[in-house]
Amino acid sequence: MKPNLRMTQVAKVIDLSPHLRRIVVTGNALQNFPTGKEGAHVKVFLPSDEEPKKRSYTIRYFDPEKLELALDFVVNRHQGPATNWAKNAKIGDSVGIAGPGPLKITRFDQQSYLLIGDITSVNAVNGYVMRFNPQADIRVIISVPTKDDIIALSYDDSILTHWYVEDEENEDLDICVATVAKQMAKDTIVFMGLEASNIRKLRPILQKKLGFDRLNISAVGYWKKGVDADQFNLQKKASPL
Repeated sequence: MKPNLRMTQVAKVIDLSPHLRRIVVTGNALQNFPTGKEGAHVKVFLPSDEEPKKRSYTIRYFDPEKLELALDFVVNRHQGPATNWAKNAKIGDSVGIAGPGPLKITRFDQQSYLLIGDITSVNAVNGYVMRFNPQADIRVIISVPTKDDIIALSYDDSILTHWYVEDEENEDLDICVATVAKQMAKDTIVFMGLEASNIRKLRPILQKKLGFDRLNISAVGYWKKGVDADQFNLQKKASPL
């Protein structure tokens, strides 16, 4: 079955940081777009002279009154159809949107959560945290290229969030995660939205070394170093993370 493709137009282009650009799209096709889906992904169908390329991006917000859907694109780190489109996007440009898809975390009344993301998954982390029981033990680690890539989030500052600044840290991300995770309950719900090799490195630390239940761990490989998105999707189907 073909996805319910909605044709939209670029309404705003906002540079959030050196490596993150927000594209806000609008259009009458968004009139019945579901609300409350922040943190879920949509498929973005990029304009092309050939078969349109599709990529997954996470919803930052949807305003049903203004019919505005905000998505954040990583730029100035690599080349690719979505990155190149976002770098050159102008108000009025057309782009197709399908979805949204399901949320990876569906239990929001637990007592302990650990979310580990990078610049590609900031909006997933942001969307999930807003749904959690505010009395829960919530720890967040987000890896970003530079300190200038630290952006405002929608949740309360009392949430313990550590921004792992890649060009300043003296220890590897897995050591940082282990230091935080070992302080947490073994039934903690864990979300990882990271580069594929980081997920493969962290799984045994969380499950075998620290004793976290694998059934409580949701991992999404948002990208893989040196592999384009189409090839990476095929690899994930053959060997899930």
